[in-house]
Amino acid sequence: MSNAKAKLANIVQKGNDIFLRVDEEWFTYNLMEPPLGEGAMGTVYLGRSCRTNERVAIKRVIDKFANVPSIRERARLEASLLFRHQNLVEMIGYCELNPYNGPIFIISRLVQGMTLDQHVEMHLRSRTDAVRKICESIYPVFDALEYIHSKGIIHMDIKPSNIMIENGCNIRLMDLGIAYAADAVNLTSPGLLGTPKYAAPEQYIEPGQSRLLVDKTTDIYELGVTLYELLTGYNPFDSPTREETLQKQRTEVLPYVEGIPDAVVDVLRKATAKVQMERYQSAKDFKVALEQALLHPCRKSNEWLLPISIGLIIGIILVIVLILFV
Repeated sequence: MSNAKAKLANIVQKGNDIFLRVDEEWFTYNLMEPPLGEGAMGTVYLGRSCRTNERVAIKRVIDKFANVPSIRERARLEASLLFRHQNLVEMIGYCELNPYNGPIFIISRLVQGMTLDQHVEMHLRSRTDAVRKICESIYPVFDALEYIHSKGIIHMDIKPSNIMIENGCNIRLMDLGIAYAADAVNLTSPGLLGTPKYAAPEQYIEPGQSRLLVDKTTDIYELGVTLYELLTGYNPFDSPTREETLQKQRTEVLPYVEGIPDAVVDVLRKATAKVQMERYQSAKDFKVALEQALLHPCRKSNEWLLPISIGLIIGIILVIVLILFV
């Protein structure tokens, strides 16, 4: 069989069943079954291994992204087994119709559990120490981001529904298979890569712009919005239209909320600064700042001004006394 024919044999359709070959193993899913979920970059289906019958997640990347050469190359890398971390979804492999265009399928282990926002509403929201517990529940995401950032990978679609809690304890960051390297992505049309109400301003591609100006602080921004939503129960950037949402992302800051310590909101405000250089420059720095804010929840970012102000007042009083009585 020729090389071209061998490539075509990687994807086979029989009725409503799609069969995908990764190395020498076949996986399948049914087009008539409702997807597990849909996101900004693709649709995830419940599939299974034809050899072991193990259930898997099969993601078909939206074709307009799948046909961008640099994105295809990035998907091949992320779907490889090079990325192993307890807080990331384990990848099985990558399947394509041919190396240059057409469908991309990314197969990963199926995570059994619930999304982190569901877990928060069911188990954490009503606790007296809810703020601390919610923050602690997201600490593993910082570790996962530090890991992928060390490999030059940017996730670009962090949101509550992309964070799963497995078996009631282990946190896994989902959708690594559509992440990107900042030095590899060239785009052919304007638009948004990511989910509007979590996306950083730089994730929008302006007309005429050929390169995505994202870096690891883009993920820090998205995680800041995500954590704010988990803590407060709402997303302040959410609007009826995408245009309104993107405008808020460009101009508005996270508001203070009763019940959430100002020190914690201050950390999230820095994480979601509109200018990338003003954000935390690593996931580790973000995590350390959050831990410190939880240790001193009543401390305001300008609290250091208080002792200076008191000293000035005392000094002025002493000067007045000296003038009057000396």
